[in-house]
Amino acid sequence: MTHSTATGRRAARTADGEGEAWWFYGDRAVLRSPAGALPVVIEHHLGPGAAAPLHIHHDVDDSFYLLRGQLALRCGDDTFAASAGDYVCLPKGVPHALRNVGAAEAVLLQTHDADSFLRFIRRVGVPGGQPRPDPSSLDYAAMNEIAAQTRTPVLGPPMTEEEAQAIITRGQ
Repeated sequence: MTHSTATGRRAARTADGEGEAWWFYGDRAVLRSPAGALPVVIEHHLGPGAAAPLHIHHDVDDSFYLLRGQLALRCGDDTFAASAGDYVCLPKGVPHALRNVGAAEAVLLQTHDADSFLRFIRRVGVPGGQPRPDPSSLDYAAMNEIAAQTRTPVLGPPMTEEEAQAIITRGQ
């Protein structure tokens, strides 16, 4: 059920398991906020060992609440671990990378005050209703080119397992 407000906007919700979904760099991304709403809220599922390449957001802070799992992160010169229940804000304009160091899927709830990252996901992602693509079949060079066009350029490779484990070990 929706209700009108004085602004003409309507209340909305997405229930667990609902929302427009994509396979993005081999992992699942689900739009949880209503179409056109800000902030953009994306539920991102990262499989064990999944790693985002070193990249930068020029127009949004990359903020998220970690619902499940453990991540190793690098943001500029800083490195740290994040566990379920942690909130992380990676400031715009600062290169960052992350890696799921757990044996299980990590789930994070990303929030952005602009839709540039969502536009990137929509352009390179495979619709979630289709089978998960084999990550080795993805054209990473083409995806990274589109990343640059949507203000999220890839600057380098993903964090290695060794680097991630060193971050986790230092954090204990």
